[in-house]
Amino acid sequence: MIGSLTTQALSQMLDGKIVGRTDLVLTDLGGIDEACAGALTFIRSAEYAARWAKSLASAALVTRGIEIPGHDPDTRALIYVENADEALVMLLEQLSKMAAPPLPPAGLHPSSVVDDAATVDPTASIGPLCFIGPDVTVGPGCVLHSGITLGRSVTLGARCTLHPGVVIYHGCTLGDGCLLHAHATIGADGFGFIPRPDGKGLLKVPHLGAVVIGNDVEIGAGACIDRGKFGPTTIGDGVKIDNLVQVGHNVKVGAHTILCGQVGIGGSCTIGAGAMLGGQAGVEDNMNIGAGAMIAGKAGVMKDVEPGQSVFGMPARPGFDALRSLAATERLLRTVKSLKQRVATLEADDDQT
Repeated sequence: MIGSLTTQALSQMLDGKIVGRTDLVLTDLGGIDEACAGALTFIRSAEYAARWAKSLASAALVTRGIEIPGHDPDTRALIYVENADEALVMLLEQLSKMAAPPLPPAGLHPSSVVDDAATVDPTASIGPLCFIGPDVTVGPGCVLHSGITLGRSVTLGARCTLHPGVVIYHGCTLGDGCLLHAHATIGADGFGFIPRPDGKGLLKVPHLGAVVIGNDVEIGAGACIDRGKFGPTTIGDGVKIDNLVQVGHNVKVGAHTILCGQVGIGGSCTIGAGAMLGGQAGVEDNMNIGAGAMIAGKAGVMKDVEPGQSVFGMPARPGFDALRSLAATERLLRTVKSLKQRVATLEADDDQT
């Protein structure tokens, strides 16, 4: 996984300090319980430190200040760094660059179609089977892998990377440094219908807005961000969106928010900067979630959430209220069980008499 890297070289790469052997050759990465000989693991807390003696890993990245019982410096190595998690991220970034296939060359693949009215920077790379519509702008250093569709008047900033199958509908805008994974869809119609006057079926509500995405946004595979009805749906700088997330029409997502897998956000919601929504959380239409709020996985948000507040459950409630309700439910269940047992005993006594 990591090729061949000595503990000495790794320590120098991460500005670490070795306790143990400097000549060990590392060829793999793994969790402390799963790692085998030749693997590097990491230790971020005393809990992980206690597992080191039984681990088969040859070396570990360790946050400075953590004591490691059972370490044998004659056979293994500990590499102390300021923060093991951050050092691991740095290492993974380096390894990712080394392992990544070379970027396609700048220019247009012969199987792609670019409208005459589009503007594509000469440093951009347009892979096979892409379609770039009229009045589209593709910024410098962009990479469109394959099968990308950019509708009329789409704008991509500099250094955007679009993986296979991405579709961006007309009028949508991406800032600089955005990364869209396979089959993300930006700017599809919002989900809006009203009953027909004759009561037979539904009328579709047209959505004339677009989607405006800031800088350094990452959008996961299969995620969908719907266009606004009037004004745009907006995604702030640095937002990270996981796979299969649904963002409804006219939603405003603040900077550096995290939306985990399968989150669903109803139309016209506002998500404050730095909020975190756990996997499969759902947000009803027109809700306001304050900056820095934390929404637990599978929570159902049906009323506004204050800035910095943590909520969970269905419907979502502040942590203390939800825990108190859960405790009351547990007590009620125990009481019901006890009463059922008492009734069964009384009925048995009646049968005997």
